[in-house]
Amino acid sequence: MMWDFKRSLFFAAVLLTLAIGAGCTGFFVNPTLSSLSIGPQDQTITVPNTLQMSATGTYSDGSTKDLTGKVSWSSGTTSCATINSSGLVSPVKSITGICTTTISAASGTVTAATTTVTVSEGTPLSILLTFTPNPPLSNSTVTFTAMATFPNSNTPQDITTSVTWINSDTTNLQLTNGSGTGTLSAGSSGLTITVQAQFDNVLSNQVVLNVH
Repeated sequence: MMWDFKRSLFFAAVLLTLAIGAGCTGFFVNPTLSSLSIGPQDQTITVPNTLQMSATGTYSDGSTKDLTGKVSWSSGTTSCATINSSGLVSPVKSITGICTTTISAASGTVTAATTTVTVSEGTPLSILLTFTPNPPLSNSTVTFTAMATFPNSNTPQDITTSVTWINSDTTNLQLTNGSGTGTLSAGSSGLTITVQAQFDNVLSNQVVLNVH
């Protein structure tokens, strides 16, 4: 009888411990997907090259997992590039100049992760950079235009929003990648600032801003 009583107490203690653990720490509850991230971010590819994307899931317990082959991939502009179920981005071969598409990965009710992919028909033969007004005034806005000539076309293509800016004075001229406008500071009068545009490792001509 004593043994049965002690054994009953032991099992009761075990059950109580399990119950407390379940209530306090979510014992036996599988972690749920909290967020998604994809990469690489903001890439440029040239026809016919492809780009492999990856998706990483973060769970409620802080753990992470590769979900590349398990999420739902999509391309916002399939006339520019497509993406398969394994996360491989393939450009459309018939594009002219450049185009962009938004790549998304989704899983259930978790907010989709996105990035932008730029597709170029090829490496530009040259990039011509111009700006207005000339001369620019301090405390004003300058508009830049980058026109690229590609191997398969005689018509220059506007790639202004896809270039990377090389700016000799980032203090007095604020230029943001993805935009063709720059803002000159109020104290920039009398300064000389040089700017170039770069795309797919090709540099444009260098323009000189003599600020008035």
